[in-house]
Amino acid sequence: MSDSGLGFSVKRFVIFIVACAIITLVFEGMSDVGGSMIKGQVSRTTSKFHPEKNVGDRIKPVFVLEDKTAVASAENSSDDSVVDSWNAADSCEQVIEGNDMLQFNLKEMKVSAACDSVTVTLKHTGVMAAEIMGHNWVLTTDSDFMPVATAAAGAGLENNYVPVGDDRVLSATSIIGGGEETSVTFSIGSLSAGDDYTFFCSFPGHYAIMKGSFKVIA
Repeated sequence: MSDSGLGFSVKRFVIFIVACAIITLVFEGMSDVGGSMIKGQVSRTTSKFHPEKNVGDRIKPVFVLEDKTAVASAENSSDDSVVDSWNAADSCEQVIEGNDMLQFNLKEMKVSAACDSVTVTLKHTGVMAAEIMGHNWVLTTDSDFMPVATAAAGAGLENNYVPVGDDRVLSATSIIGGGEETSVTFSIGSLSAGDDYTFFCSFPGHYAIMKGSFKVIA
């Protein structure tokens, strides 16, 4: 091989190396620029979701569950006014309501001793059927309340959950379901003013909540 041939080959090799170096530098520069652009875009996109950025706005509730003013008003309401609303007028005609939330709207009923008889009308303001959420109105003395209430379940729905022939039951209505009403009329001649009487719903388990005081006023 001639020197000129060798020299030419060396020259071409040097040019090739230089060209490779230049291409490498160019690509590295482009990579740096591209990386910076991508990094900037990512930073701009994600910065608003940074855990420490705009925390107040991101945890702000969409809606308020309770108005503080309304809550304060409820807390300041007088218990006495609620109790007063439970007292039925001392009339010979009494109306009481029960609902699907195991509630009577009265916790105390008063009747006059001058009444020859008293009629109690029970209205079921709920929607559930009698087999599921039935209510009745039963009257006993305070001392007989628990024994009669616990025995009521054995009487069954067909007997309105009232023990058959039980003299401890002073009065009772039938079981009714949502949207229905029933009534019972009974003499209070055997009831004494000042004695303690309890009215309740004898549907199994209801008596624990659905109960109240029945008073005969002289």
